[in-house]
Amino acid sequence: SIASELGTMRITEQIDALEIMGVNSASFLILPKIISTMFFFPLLTILSLIVGMSGGYAVALITDVSSPQEYVYGLQYVFYPHYFTYALKKMIVFAFIITTISAYHGYYAEGSSLEVGKSSTRAVVHSSIVILMFNLILTKIILR
Repeated sequence: SIASELGTMRITEQIDALEIMGVNSASFLILPKIISTMFFFPLLTILSLIVGMSGGYAVALITDVSSPQEYVYGLQYVFYPHYFTYALKKMIVFAFIITTISAYHGYYAEGSSLEVGKSSTRAVVHSSIVILMFNLILTKIILR
């Protein structure tokens, strides 16, 4: 959506209007998105971890697959606090990657509205590839 928004602004010359007014359009439009995603992605990660563990506990309560005590023991048995901080560090890096690549593709979109869709698709593909590479790099560095 970042690439679509910025691409539409570029195609409809809204970014050009900001630059004519003397506004640094890149920092005005992109920097708040980078800061907000780098702040909220880790919060969403924490929320998803809580919801996932609560859902697992609810399944243990409702079904006879395992008891809630076994579920809690299993969580405690394999829990390392370092994994939690590792996940948050990765989310901060991934947020930066997703936002900057999407913003780049949207900011430099050219042509018609058809190009906005293409730039959004390119942003998703390039973000996915770069995230896979950085996931490998971060895993090698942090989990030594």
